[in-house]
Formats: sequence, structure tokens, C-alpha cells
Amino acid sequence: MHVMLAWYAQTTLPESVRRSARERCEALLGEVVPATFRRHEFGGDDWGVTVLHPGDAGAYRWSTVATAGPTTAVSLGLPVGLDVTGGPAALARRLLAGEDVHREVVPPFGLLALDGDRRFALQQDWLGMCRVFTGTAGGVTAFCTRPSPLAAFLHGDIRPDLDGWASYTLCGHFGGDRSPVAGTRLLRPGERVTGRRRDGGGWDVTTATGYSTDDVVMSGFTAQGRRVDDLLDGAAASLTATAASVARLYRDEITLGLSGGKDSRLIAASLIAAGHPPRFATNEDSPAEGEVARELVRILRDSRGLRVDHRLWRAGAPANVLAVGLRERTRRLQRLHDFQFPSSYLTRRAVAPMLSDEPRTASFTGAAGELATGYWYPPDEGAAPSPEQAGKARLLAAVPGAAAAGGVVAAERDRITAVLGHARDIGLADLHLVDYLYLVERMRRWCTSAAVTGMVTPFLAPGFVAATFALTPRQKRDRALHTALIARLAPEWAEVPYVSAATGPSTAARVWEGDGVETIADLLDTAQGTMTGFIARPAVEKALRTAARGGRPDPRTLAQFTWLALASHQLDPASVRPSTAATYARITASPPPPRRRPVISRLRWIRRTRLGDRLWVEVRKRVRAR
Repeated sequence: MHVMLAWYAQTTLPESVRRSARERCEALLGEVVPATFRRHEFGGDDWGVTVLHPGDAGAYRWSTVATAGPTTAVSLGLPVGLDVTGGPAALARRLLAGEDVHREVVPPFGLLALDGDRRFALQQDWLGMCRVFTGTAGGVTAFCTRPSPLAAFLHGDIRPDLDGWASYTLCGHFGGDRSPVAGTRLLRPGERVTGRRRDGGGWDVTTATGYSTDDVVMSGFTAQGRRVDDLLDGAAASLTATAASVARLYRDEITLGLSGGKDSRLIAASLIAAGHPPRFATNEDSPAEGEVARELVRILRDSRGLRVDHRLWRAGAPANVLAVGLRERTRRLQRLHDFQFPSSYLTRRAVAPMLSDEPRTASFTGAAGELATGYWYPPDEGAAPSPEQAGKARLLAAVPGAAAAGGVVAAERDRITAVLGHARDIGLADLHLVDYLYLVERMRRWCTSAAVTGMVTPFLAPGFVAATFALTPRQKRDRALHTALIARLAPEWAEVPYVSAATGPSTAARVWEGDGVETIADLLDTAQGTMTGFIARPAVEKALRTAARGGRPDPRTLAQFTWLALASHQLDPASVRPSTAATYARITASPPPPRRRPVISRLRWIRRTRLGDRLWVEVRKRVRAR
């Protein structure tokens, strides 16, 4: 994964100021960036660009940094879906000329184009998914792919953005443009920042929003009523074009996570139809996933003679996950991704302490296929909630409702109301509002492909996204697009049932297993800052006590609290209290024996009937008369 820092000052800066800011930034980067990463440096006394990336590009044909003449292109991701004729420098020159080069890209992708030391342009993708954060302080505007080094560079310290953490608590990701670190924000969808250096030194920096999510969505929504076959043709063409684009950027086989569900099956069918059969990999923590994936591969072999590689593994196998304690697993994941990862990954094996210098294989993920199936829609019977109610209920589900602090919920509901209000203002209606929320919140900020170079999300091809908004809600509920395209591209798979979340139990580790109970109990004692107050502590202790006694509490409460507590340890160290083991002793203590009630109390059930009540009153009168 690449790292980029770029800064532009309104005036020249003393060398001591530049050195101090860089040292603060480099200290944080040194915790995650191996010394083997390749380094590129550009700049002067009023600007600078630093890019770090693995030295070995592996099978990738696209350079992270490329220079031709005065033009330098810094690619933040892969330009999947774009016209890459002429290579990175040609794409950079088109951006500098003002072209919307990102219109057809499959997010995430960002591009920084330098015209010597005179001009620059930085383009966010249309969904705003590429991890480029920005901030301003002391006349300096800076950009970085990691928010903590950016805050250190600009502000000299790192503090939590409490609004961002409130979103993370309830949604499982940082909402909108919010960041885990104060003084920084994510670049908006379609945002373009341009700068021009003045003759006497210093930069004039401007920002504008070009082609963005709203344009993609409305291009589909306004086309409602088109023939279904036309929509299918457009969706299929987008998937095929994505496969062909990746083949131009990567010279090896693609890996696809093949589950038993509908989304990965459609991508597999499109890759095979395009003549690019992938390697398959299946996580069989849920055994049904492995069974169906094996059957799909067998059918391919028998019907087409295709003998594809198929690897099966268990991502959450307890023996692998619990080999590293919960505290260390959490800290590594937070450090590697600068706090931006779902807490559900705490039940996966521990990540490496630093970014990998090994080239990663290109892979496809079926994320975003939910846009074509009404995944977040309310039940289609009875008194259904409004689209706004349904969208909020789905998004605000990272913790159970009873576990969230009331004030946090109210503020986050207001933020989501504003997002949905904007969707209505641009012309969306009915259940498409729910799909819009899923796209701009869950896919933009939660999807893990934003954190990994080479993980491609074909269902985010703008043509495919537009096609989903051209479908009616009924067509989505009926899975019309998936069913028709699989029948067209891989008819032999059409009758194989899909696996759903209710198909069977998972064998993956639980967050409280291993040292989980003791670790979370200690965090209840030590993490006392504002961030941990976003989750009701009694709810955490209740869930923990259930786990300690062999029960199955809702894992969301414990995972989210663990994430917030350890983030608080790092971002708000002044709020950390000494460890006492008091909570652990309390929740693991043997429950008191049930108190035996007097016979008269145990007979009170008699009064539950009218006759019994009359008899009870009569007996009581006679007893008192003695």
C-alpha cells in the first residue's frame, strides 16, 4: 500500500519549520512503513511531495510514480476502467488540462499531477473512496493518505475527532468526510484541488467538485423505464470492461473470493465469459459457503473443462486468531490502517505490524452487489417503515440500540437525515434513497478495498452503479439483474441455491474468546475518556458477564467497545486510568445462590385466577382472625 504526503504553503517557510513538521510526520510513518519501501521526494521551500511504496511492483503494469518531462503522476490506486493510453504521465497531463479523468474509474483511485514546480492538480474519485485526507494550518494546505501523520505535520499533535468517532460507534465506519483525527477530513466525492505557484513564491490553492456520485446515480435513476434487456446489456458491458481493464494493468491471473452468494457468482461468471477465468479462494468459516463453492467449481470442470485453482481456508479459525491476544490484534489493525477498519475484523488472524513490501495479487470482491438486490430494504409486507426510517435503522446498527449513548444517536440520526435530504433534493425517491445511503456511506467508508491496492470492486463501475439505480425496487427485490446475467453468462450455475447469512452457523472465533474477556474487562477499568462514553458501559459489562458465563452475547457491543477503548488509549492517553482488575473479578465471580422464598410467597401464583384470588382473600381473613 502506498503512502503520500503533499503540502503547499501560501508563502515560503523557514527550513526549521519544514524540518520540524516533517520529523513529526516521519516519526509516525516510521511505525508502519518498512525501510525497504521506495521513496520519492519533490519540492522546495514552499511545497513538498513525499511518496512511499513497495519497491517491487510484481505483476502490476502501472507505476505509482512516473515522470515524463516536467509532468509527474502519482497514482493512488489502480486506474481501473480508465483510458490509460500513453501511461501515467498522459493521464496526469489530461488532469492538469482540466479533464474529468475520473468519470469512468472504478473506485478507489486518486491522482496527483505535478507540472514541475509551477502547477498541481489532485483528483478524488467520483465516490470519494480513495483515502486522501486534507487539512489546513498556518497557511499550509496538506494532503495525506493517512490522517494521523497529516495531523502531526500540520498541528503538531494528534487528537480524536469526536464527531468521527461517534459515527464509527454507530455505523462501524467514519461517516461522510469525517476522520478519526481532529483537523483532517477525507476529500469529497469528485473533489479536485488545484494549485498554481506565484512568481514570488507561495501557492494559490483552490478546490471544486466535478463529476461525482450524484451524477452517476442520477444518470441511472432518470433512465428508469428503459427495457430490462438494455439495462442488462449495460451492466454486463461494465463488468466485462472492468475485467479487460484489470487485464491491461496486471499481467497475472486475478483472484476472486468465491462464496456461495450471488455477488461473487455473478463476477465469476462475467470473468469467465470475458475469457479471464480467475483463481478462486473461499473462506469456509461458514461450512455452507465451502460446499456451494466446491459445487460451482465442479460444475465448471464438468461442463466447460475448466480446471481453475481453488483455495479454501478459514479466515477466523480460532487456533490462528487466538494465537495473538485481542489487545495486540486490535493495536496492529488500528496502526496498520490508522484506525479505519471494521471492528468485525478483530476475529481474523492478526495482521502484520507494518505495511507489506511484498506485491499483492490483484483480486476482485463482490462488495456493492447489494445495490442491485435491495439488500437494505425493509420487509415487503405489513406496515413497512419509510425509506428514511429503513436506511437509518440499517446504517445505525454497529451496536445494538440499547448499547448506544442517547446523545450520540440523536446527533448521528441528524447527520443521516441530512444525507437523505440531499438525496431527495437531487431527485431520488422511494427505496432508491436507501440504496443511495448504502453507496455513499457503507461502500465509500466501510468497504475494505479502499485500504488495499489491487483489490477491485467491479460492482462500483459507474455503468453498473447507474444500471442499479435504473432498476425498480421490485426488480431489485426479485434479483432480476443477478438472475438474468448469471443465466446469460453461466447458465449451468443458475439452479445452484445461494448461501445466505441464515444458511448455517459460523465456526469463526468470537471476540471474547482466548484472552478476550480479561482484556475487555481491563479496558472497562482503564479507558475512561469521552470516546468510550459513546457506548453504555453497563451494556458492555452485561455482555461481558454473559460471555464469561459461557453465553453468546451480541458481539457488536464488545467488538466496538474494544476498538474505541484502545483507540482512546492512543489518541487520548490522559484519560487512561491504572489497571485494577476490579471489573474482571466482578464479572467472573460465582453468581450468588438463588434465595429461597418463604412458602407463602411461592404460593402467590394462586391469585392469578379470579377463583384463586377469592380463596386467597378468604384464607387470609381466617388466618388474621385467629
